[in-house]
Amino acid sequence: MFIVIWKYDVMEGKSRQDLIDAAKADAQDYLGVPGLIQKAYGISPDHKSVSEIYLWKTKGDADRFFDREWDGAAGRRWESALMTRQDLEVPVIADSESKRLVSG
Repeated sequence: MFIVIWKYDVMEGKSRQDLIDAAKADAQDYLGVPGLIQKAYGISPDHKSVSEIYLWKTKGDADRFFDREWDGAAGRRWESALMTRQDLEVPVIADSESKRLVSG
């Protein structure tokens, strides 16, 4: 498995609720994406940045998905010019709820 974390510095003046509303509006678009296992949204305590955390089956799935069209839509969604990407290999997941280990 593979994780991609995108971090966005959002425009000044956005409230926590503004960011939650944007995440909720966006989330429906990620149901059924090939290769995507899960996507989570994070909001910093000061509401100045948001993160999108994607869990993919493979790095190739992630790389195919993040194209120019996606890049433009993400920048518009968070009204952000500054976006940073971090890639992480996932060798194992400890699923606390099901009390099982999942190998990446």
